Amino acid sequence: MNESRLPIYLHQPLQVLWFDAHEMAIIVIFYLGAAIFGGLAWISLFIGPALLIPMKRKRARGWFSHLAYANGFFELKGYPIPTATKFHE
Repeated sequence: MNESRLPIYLHQPLQVLWFDAHEMAIIVIFYLGAAIFGGLAWISLFIGPALLIPMKRKRARGWFSHLAYANGFFELKGYPIPTATKFHE
């Protein structure tokens, strides 16, 4: 018999300390940038998330995913590109 753990609440996002998964991604991206570029880039590790995370928390749920889609970080199959002005089914 295979046993696996189920979360108590299925609607709650993954959370590390008080950050959700998207906020952790922001922190990791700034950390990797600081580690690659070094020097004064380490300041961005503190300033970048300090500016982006409060902005993300003020927006509607899903805003970060839509922002990533609009900037071309991933694509949705069967949907038009983000800059399309007309869509014919």
